[in-house]
Amino acid sequence: MGNYTQREWRLSQSPSKSRADLGQTAALGGTTVALFAYIVYHFVYPLVAKGLLF
Repeated sequence: MGNYTQREWRLSQSPSKSRADLGQTAALGGTTVALFAYIVYHFVYPLVAKGLLF
């Protein structure tokens, strides 16, 4: 076997790629929070208000 040097793949990414990854993560997190808020507001809150859940 010949000599093989292992390269870290993260070192080759440009800063703009990391910013794009962070933006995509933030968008996915925001969508998740918005969906959770929608479910709570439209399905859970009316049950609590009517006294059916608690």
